[in-house]
Amino acid sequence: MNKLKIVLCFLIIYAAMCFVSLNRHSHAQPYSYHSELWADKAGYNVYLPSVFIYHNVSFPDSLAAKTGYGFEIDSLSHKVITKYPYGVALLQSPFWLLAHALSTDKTGYSIYYQRSVDFAGCFYLTLGLFFLFFTIREFRSKSLTILLLATIAFSSGIFYYGIFETGMSHVYSFCCLSVILFLFFKNTGHSSFIKFLWLGILSAVFVMIRPVNILFLAPALLFLLYYSKHLNFASLKTVTLGQFVAIGLACFIIVFPQLLYYKYAFGSFLSNSYHKEPFFFPSLNRTITLLCSPHNGLLTYYPVIIALLIFSFYTKSVYSKLTVPLLIIYIILYASWWSLSLGCGFGHRAINDIIILLFLPVCFSNVKIPKLFYVLFLLFIVINIKFMFSYDGCLYKSDNWSYSEYFSILFGEFK
Repeated sequence: MNKLKIVLCFLIIYAAMCFVSLNRHSHAQPYSYHSELWADKAGYNVYLPSVFIYHNVSFPDSLAAKTGYGFEIDSLSHKVITKYPYGVALLQSPFWLLAHALSTDKTGYSIYYQRSVDFAGCFYLTLGLFFLFFTIREFRSKSLTILLLATIAFSSGIFYYGIFETGMSHVYSFCCLSVILFLFFKNTGHSSFIKFLWLGILSAVFVMIRPVNILFLAPALLFLLYYSKHLNFASLKTVTLGQFVAIGLACFIIVFPQLLYYKYAFGSFLSNSYHKEPFFFPSLNRTITLLCSPHNGLLTYYPVIIALLIFSFYTKSVYSKLTVPLLIIYIILYASWWSLSLGCGFGHRAINDIIILLFLPVCFSNVKIPKLFYVLFLLFIVINIKFMFSYDGCLYKSDNWSYSEYFSILFGEFK
């Protein structure tokens, strides 16, 4: 496929994604629950209006309440306080700045700014899928690659958070990790230095989107460096000391703005912005709730994970040495977190940051896929598409393991 066809295909798919997203948000007004900059989404994005409009000194106090308290304004210092890191705002910035240039209402939250988040989310969703296509294509046929891409997007929350909840962090993490896998599995012909430079930059951005992701990224990088044919520990020997310094400097440039913000907001370059949110012992009851609850249970919403684990063990995949420990780390971490459901969202949403890694055994090998798994993948796609287009709010009535609300959405009308 030549470059022109790739660009045209990208633009067509991106336009289709934007159409669906903009249609979904067509009735969402600024300062409302369904808007693109509300609650957590406003907390991720607040760096942009704070820096480019209010210059960190004149942010209106009223905007915190009007955007669902995704951030707060300190009553004494009037500083903008957000617990969320700046990585999402960094990736949204080109779209936000264009909206800022076009908007006549330069509050940072008018309709142009809201819709810029949709264009950003759809862009990184499309970009991530394109990089995955060319990576998986190294191992699978074109038709199977398309099926696997559809499974990744629709059996998880990737499509949902790239189209509907475009201001959340997960699609941005997905895109970064997609490009990282491309660097490992695709022979691009670039020098080891260029590849490691991009790997360093993307890894830094990935961590700046959600710092906790370093717990998953670090073992994944070590594993891939050991098993990859194109980018591995042997490749490190070809990188000079000066080039390592350049890579380290590039990573520092990505991380430094976050350190500056911590100094500005909390008085120290190294701060825990989540200090008010505790951990508990990951008891069996908490673990079962995390996995199976009707309110954002990991397996309740993303049963494809079970199929991926079965496939990994069935084929005795080398990738199970990575995917199984990562899933265990994920379960222990989030079964310890004070909010087992991670609040309002479609499924246990944080898994979408790393769910591509769970697809390694089925996507990045030449092992034949049994027909049963084709059936399962198609079934999970259909179920999740129905659920995504019917889901329109939080399952607040799902306490005490009541699945009535869950099934009413699954078998109810489209929203």
